[in-house]
Amino acid sequence: MSELFENAVTGVNIIPTVLLGLIIIYWITVILGALDIDFLDIDLDGAENTTGPFYAVLAFLNIVELPLMFVLSMIILIFWIIAMLMYYLPVPVGGVENAILFIPALILSMVVTKIITQPMKNLFSNSFVRDNRINQVVGQSCTLMCNVENGRLGQAKVKGDGASIVINVKSENGEAFQKNEIACVISKDLEKNIYYINKY
Repeated sequence: MSELFENAVTGVNIIPTVLLGLIIIYWITVILGALDIDFLDIDLDGAENTTGPFYAVLAFLNIVELPLMFVLSMIILIFWIIAMLMYYLPVPVGGVENAILFIPALILSMVVTKIITQPMKNLFSNSFVRDNRINQVVGQSCTLMCNVENGRLGQAKVKGDGASIVINVKSENGEAFQKNEIACVISKDLEKNIYYINKY
């Protein structure tokens, strides 16, 4: 264990070790509730440029479908493991040659992360990303897709940056709404997945 620690803090090896330490601190704060999991996350819904090299890199790393910090954590963890395994290579530990090898090591860590996170895309896209987008609906205007009256449920469309979002709605105070009427989304019932609306 002492040999691993010495290797982790020798020369340039301190770089992946510090990065891993920052990631560990981040997840500890998330667990303790000091930060949200989507802290520093990138919202790519409705992005104007989806063909550039930057977007291509994000798409390759599955950051379009997965939370940024989750993917970044995987990359740094794998990068640190590869950096520690370089101890067994015939190069000086923490030296210049070791630093040069960090470039292919980082690329390899991205490829491995891509492979590992590929099966997780559907899970996150159907839960985290979609829920994160829908949670931004409160306070927005919506267009009724049907009549909402007598305490009944209805559906409405909320215009987003990209495609519109269809939500289940109910009048907050029993007022009647007509199809195509514009209403304001006031709150959300998390258990029932219902949004309450009011007239403007």
